[in-house]
Amino acid sequence: MPILSAFGATKTLGGPGAVVPAQNYSYDFNGSSFLSYPTNNAFAIGSLDFSIECFIYLQAVPTFDARILDFGYSNSSSLTYRNKLAFLINTSRQPTIARALSGGGQLYSSSIAVSLDTWTYIAVSRVSGDIYIFVNSSLGRNTVFAGTLVTSANPPTIGNGSADTNRRLTGKLSNLRFNVGSGFTSATVPTQPLTAQATTKILTCQSSTIKDNSVANSGGPWTITNSGVTVSTSGPF
Repeated sequence: MPILSAFGATKTLGGPGAVVPAQNYSYDFNGSSFLSYPTNNAFAIGSLDFSIECFIYLQAVPTFDARILDFGYSNSSSLTYRNKLAFLINTSRQPTIARALSGGGQLYSSSIAVSLDTWTYIAVSRVSGDIYIFVNSSLGRNTVFAGTLVTSANPPTIGNGSADTNRRLTGKLSNLRFNVGSGFTSATVPTQPLTAQATTKILTCQSSTIKDNSVANSGGPWTITNSGVTVSTSGPF
């Protein structure tokens, strides 16, 4: 018989008594699949604080880099890509924040790499012009990352780039949250599913169906375009 989970609901898996917490799901990216959000001014960061956080279960070292959340970034000096942003895993398995400037890409990577086949919490946050990159609760990088970011001109994509379209992820993501207008300078690994906050613009990769759980679309969730992503019952909690 299923038992009540710590989060107030049950989900039976695999046989009698096998339960996991409600919302302890992830989305599986197979190296060719990705998600797309609509283009909207709600995603504009500009010069504000922001944060991107999620759990990742990396299953392959990226050939180029693997985009977690991408806003049209490309390592190019073209004005088309100027100040576009991406949060990614580089070829050394390091969480990295990247934006395009006049001299090409500006990339800051964590000194701590993500292990393969292990659930790991990763986050990037800007507070007062400084960027902080976390792997679990450890600070892997802190440096200046001031200026205006252009993040509303391209549709946000998860698991791939929208300009660089061969930057795909092989692995699972869970509880991806993007906040605009708030950030943090220290991190504690979440022990339960993330929730929508007042500054949350994207909240996904945590449900039994492919969907957004924010209320940033005029009080409701966004409609996600799914290109081959599937739901997994493997989760970090």
